[in-house]
Amino acid sequence: MDFIAFMSMIILVISLMTLVFGVIAYFLYKAREKNRKKKQISYEDVLHEHGKDYLFFE
Repeated sequence: MDFIAFMSMIILVISLMTLVFGVIAYFLYKAREKNRKKKQISYEDVLHEHGKDYLFFE
């Protein structure tokens, strides 16, 4: 196998691996966001819980 064909094969394999890792990362991100929405609390809920008009975060 000559050098050009070898390097072309390396570039092809790396490109395919990048696409596969991108798809995996996308699905993991979607799974994480799905779980995060269940635990999210709004600002109004926090105000009601503390009984204050405003909260200041430092």
